[in-house]
Amino acid sequence: MMKILTTAMMTSISEVMETMFYLPVEFVEEPGTLIQSQILNGKDKLKPNMACQLAFTGDFSGSLTLLIPKELLYEMTESFMGESREDLEDAHLTGTLTETLNMICGNALSRVDSKKPFELDIPKMIDESSIPKTQMFTIVETPQSMMAINITID
Repeated sequence: MMKILTTAMMTSISEVMETMFYLPVEFVEEPGTLIQSQILNGKDKLKPNMACQLAFTGDFSGSLTLLIPKELLYEMTESFMGESREDLEDAHLTGTLTETLNMICGNALSRVDSKKPFELDIPKMIDESSIPKTQMFTIVETPQSMMAINITID
């Protein structure tokens, strides 16, 4: 089931990022952990990230966690809302992040055959420090930066 869901998630990420934010994406072949700080932080300095998690239930339950560098999230929010950076507040970034995860998860789960319809919880912001440093993430590259997504099945 994990392989089917991962494939659906990757297709969903491509569609959502290209359609909603005009950002083509590529996937790093090998998953990475957050302990590999160069994945999102770069090799020389730490960049602030924002993280969001969305739980789902249905034929099986689980959650998706999305971690995005704040700089990339600004670019996505500018594109999504048609506003300049100077007019954006943290609430706009949070809204873009939660809606992005909601679209990715909903789109991915709609591609999975199930007997019982999936239900999505409300996306919630989480502190990056609460994510175990050894948790495996799929790394998604955009022209500007990278982001990371994790699927957990209960």
